[in-house]
Amino acid sequence: MNYILVRILMDGSILIASAGALLLLVFFINPRIALSDYPEDVKAAVPPRTKKELRQGILLSIPVLLVVVGIPLVSLWLIKLETGSLPYWLAFVTIFTEWLMIFFFDLLVLDIWLFHGVTPRFIVIPGTEGMAGYKIFKPHLKSHFTLGLPLLAVFAALLGAIPFWVF
Repeated sequence: MNYILVRILMDGSILIASAGALLLLVFFINPRIALSDYPEDVKAAVPPRTKKELRQGILLSIPVLLVVVGIPLVSLWLIKLETGSLPYWLAFVTIFTEWLMIFFFDLLVLDIWLFHGVTPRFIVIPGTEGMAGYKIFKPHLKSHFTLGLPLLAVFAALLGAIPFWVF
């Protein structure tokens, strides 16, 4: 059991570093790619995303998706190699815990601290400097816990079933 906890914490940390870096890359490339995640006043002040920005978003979401799905699946494979078995509940708990780690990293570090606290230039969409929405974090908090957390559990439950077909 100690091995499993270490594996979850280690792989969850790798997940945070990898996905966090990819998410920050999106903002460095073009913050408008993530326009749908911006506060309402910011979205209202700028034109909708262009077709090019939508394509960029799709292309950049592919490596994020591969990391967010791939790292937990590798964790499960390593746990099965080490322990010899992988019951469904363990697969679910492993995925859910690793995703919960990135959930709180996204909420506390990226959203509340970086986006709403520090608000570096590369996150601010040109023409929206100083808008109030950059400092209001309650909508992020609400969406994380009303929609994000339940979806996290549902997708962890679904992804937890994959090892029974693949491993």
